[in-house]
Amino acid sequence: MHAWASASVEMVFREDFRNAEEEAKKIIRRYPDHPAGYFFQAAVLDAWMFRHQSRRREREFFRLCDQAIERAERILANNRNDEWARFFMGGAEGYKGTYEGRYERWVTAFRHGWKGVSIFQNMASSGSKIPDIQFGIGTYDYWRSALMKMLWWMPGVSDNREVGIAKLRGVIENGIYTRAAAAMVLIDIYLNENRFDDALELSNEMIRKYPRAMVFRWGQAAAFQGLERHEEAIKAYLFILSRNEIDPNSNHFNSVVARVSIARSMVALGRNADALEQIAAVNGYELDRDIRKRLDRNFSEANSLRRQAESRSR
Repeated sequence: MHAWASASVEMVFREDFRNAEEEAKKIIRRYPDHPAGYFFQAAVLDAWMFRHQSRRREREFFRLCDQAIERAERILANNRNDEWARFFMGGAEGYKGTYEGRYERWVTAFRHGWKGVSIFQNMASSGSKIPDIQFGIGTYDYWRSALMKMLWWMPGVSDNREVGIAKLRGVIENGIYTRAAAAMVLIDIYLNENRFDDALELSNEMIRKYPRAMVFRWGQAAAFQGLERHEEAIKAYLFILSRNEIDPNSNHFNSVVARVSIARSMVALGRNADALEQIAAVNGYELDRDIRKRLDRNFSEANSLRRQAESRSR
């Protein structure tokens, strides 16, 4: 089981989603009453949907999460001390929460996320030695503090951002199944903290390990842009764009984001004509209504960049 699970996780970050899913299915076929296989297959589907910013396999994803939770509950009904069953139950709830948050369905995102992190916190309080539980706890510690910091008028909320970051660093070093996922989350946190050097260093480290994993390419490009290393940012985003333009599963979401980001750096460098070409390409995509709605802020920025580029070109 461990070998198949580890192989599935490794293949996800190689972007070999088909074989990653097959490794998870091996667990289900061999251990149909255990939550692990359903959890890891759900993780593959979530990674695929995140990579392509697609909802194509949403129903199947939620079904697998529910199957993992149901299997875990059956095991725990007979053995309350089965830590791995509890881990996979908390992880499945957490996956549902992060997926809902991706589409800004905040009520259900919080409900599932809190269920997951509560399970992990109880495991930690009971002395669990599974290092991966700190992935969920560390992520929660950071983002709860980061969001509460914005609500400055609310008293009594402690700032646990550094605590969360330290836990995620620990998972990157010691995690069993969540090392790369913890790095992915920590890069986003560094970007949110404007710690662009840290984000770039970690992105580059993960790219050396997983050169095909686009999630780390996005982190690298954003870090370059945050550091105002705009030529390098453009090169990084052009690489991302080239991968997405030949992707048969593309719905153009990522292409729009990449082109707007390229235009942003081009305007900063005074390459206004080049920026206008990128913005024209953005407006040339045929997008589904749902995708266009999710890209509202990107199109708004594209219009702002267009006005800047046009005024400077006169």
